[in-house]
Amino acid sequence: MRILFLIHCYPPDVIGGHEVRCQRTVEGLRARGHEVLVLTTYRRTNGPSRDGHVLRVLRSKWSEDPNRTALKWVGVFRHNVRRFHRALREFRPEVICQWNLNWCTAAFVQHVHETAPAPVVEFPGGEISPVPDDLWYHYCRTPAAGLAADWVKRATVAMAGRLMPTAPKAFPYGTVSFPSPSTRDFWLAQGAQVMDPGVVYSGIDLERFPGRSGESYQHPPRFLFVGRLGPEKDPITVLEAFARVQERKETATRDSELALTVVAGTGLEPDYEQRARARIEELTPAVQLHEMVPPSEMPGIYAAHEVLIISSDREGGPQVLYEAWASGLAVLSTRCGGPDEILADGENCLTFPFGDADALAAQMERLITDPELVVKLGQAGRRLVEERFTLDRYIGEVERLLESTIARADR
Repeated sequence: MRILFLIHCYPPDVIGGHEVRCQRTVEGLRARGHEVLVLTTYRRTNGPSRDGHVLRVLRSKWSEDPNRTALKWVGVFRHNVRRFHRALREFRPEVICQWNLNWCTAAFVQHVHETAPAPVVEFPGGEISPVPDDLWYHYCRTPAAGLAADWVKRATVAMAGRLMPTAPKAFPYGTVSFPSPSTRDFWLAQGAQVMDPGVVYSGIDLERFPGRSGESYQHPPRFLFVGRLGPEKDPITVLEAFARVQERKETATRDSELALTVVAGTGLEPDYEQRARARIEELTPAVQLHEMVPPSEMPGIYAAHEVLIISSDREGGPQVLYEAWASGLAVLSTRCGGPDEILADGENCLTFPFGDADALAAQMERLITDPELVVKLGQAGRRLVEERFTLDRYIGEVERLLESTIARADR
């Protein structure tokens, strides 16, 4: 197969696990002999480039001067349309895999689906709306302050509308590969028109994330949070729970050092991020912050910890969960949608309510006072990945999905 991947932010640039999963998919399909081209975005700091099968030429929020006006998105859209159609002419893909393009303008997402000469398979990363929306559309539908200014804005938007869409539009999807039943159900509940909705759980290369023996677990356990410093991931609850565990005299850690590592991704909410950073600084040195850790270093991060904390409100299919389980970590998690089908409280994880620092602190103390439970949960997670979430199984399912999509289009 000749497969074109379209994605905003391809490793080593990442926002979260969705981009890492895309890279693993590309690598796995290429290893099986398929011809793959990745069309992705570049940053302001490095500019356009090509590295083998990865073409970093799309413009996005990351490539633009943040001080430019909203009209810059007209130029971004037109640029991306030209690069997309150039790739179609030169590469002639049999199928297109679309991964998270909203930051390249929501209009571009719509354009890809409406004009592609080959079938498009959508890979949503989480519970985002099936109708793409963004700041450009918000600008177009928001009136300006004052009658004269609003008239000028309306005229400007009308002229821009000759070059790109100015309002969100629902459109039918062909094949969509959801990371979990929860994400699929969310899309369908939003009224998405999907001809072929399927679920493909992520997979892990066990050689990259080796397990561990029971004797290798440290006591007290070292805690780990991986995610954006944003309200949807809620690291502040983790920080507050950790602080409460530190303060309690009755825990079994009076004479031992507690440690929490925060591996932070790209923040999307400046106010929340600022509060999280301030709290981290207050808790230093017990809490250590690591920013923008490349995927190649994550196996070492997992190996240096015993417990992963997932504190999200909603998740699609968090890559970090599978990686932590593969590395033998015990997991403390909220019931956050995507993982709910595979989280078994007391068997492969311990759960707590979203935003409840007291409940999380109680679960942390439970692991601190019961080292055998840490080992039990960590080993159970490793076995689950070995049985159900290997990379070979995942790539095989994606490969069959793409082949069947091409076969239907050829009928």
